[in-house]
Formats: sequence, C-alpha cells, structure tokens
Amino acid sequence: MHNTASAIGGALAAVPVALGEVGGIAATRRRLLVTMRVLRTYARAYATDLDELTTALGAVTGEPVTTRFALPNGLQLAAVGRVLAVAGDEQTLRPYIKTAATLIVDDLNECLARLDEAGARIVRGPQDVPTGRNVTVQMPGGVQLEYVEWDEAQWQREGGRPA
Repeated sequence: MHNTASAIGGALAAVPVALGEVGGIAATRRRLLVTMRVLRTYARAYATDLDELTTALGAVTGEPVTTRFALPNGLQLAAVGRVLAVAGDEQTLRPYIKTAATLIVDDLNECLARLDEAGARIVRGPQDVPTGRNVTVQMPGGVQLEYVEWDEAQWQREGGRPA
C-alpha cells in the first residue's frame, strides 16, 4: 500500500509504506514512514533579457543574484531571492515556459520513485545540470514542475546545505 502526501516550501513529504510477508508467513503489517525533504521552492519568471529581469527583481526584492549560468541550448538562468529567472528567445523558451516552479529536493532518486507512484509523467530528464541533477514532470491535473537535487558546489554557492 502506498499513499503519497507532499508539501511545498521546505516541508516534509511522507510516504507510508506497508511491509509485506516474510518467509511465506504473513507478518504483522507495520507502516514505515519514509521522508523526503523539499528544501527550497523557486517561482519561475520568464523573459527574453536576463539582465533586465534580474536587475528589476533585485531592485524590488533587495536580493542579489546568487546563481547564474547558461545551458548549451542558449537558455540563461539566474536566481534572485526565491525567483528563478529564465531567459532566452521565444523558440528556446518554448519547451520550458510551461514549468510553473522549481523545487529543490534532498534526494532526486527518492523523488522520482514518489513521482512515479503519484502518476507523474516525465517531460525531461533526469539529467545532469550545472547545479546538480534535475527532472521535469507533468503532475496529474496538468501542472508542470521541475525537481532538482543540488550538488555540493551549488550548496556552497547558496551558503550551505540546511540541517
């Protein structure tokens, strides 16, 4: 028996897992609570000019750009506070613009297992990205989300991994 419940924004997601039979003899079924953490959530903002967008976001939020990188396909990304600015020309943005948010998780493999159980459809990935590994999925109901497990270098750029 698998039930999935999750929360966004640094909260815990829990999946009760029922234990089955051992050695052909029915064992007492117990529930084991396995947790996966969503460590951060980023809203996404799309634009054709990354510098223009990050300057405006910085002016409004008072936050600096903490991460900035480009992908080989021409997509440019930068984090300003809890907003992920994504820029490129219309053609480059087209495959990404449906993604509503980016969730930073502590274990992408566990996340993938839970997404599968929840009936999510993989749109892109899993794949290596400049900040670690990611996957983009379409959830039941239609929303498209990106899940990322940051590597240690990215955690250092962001001031360290949460406890």
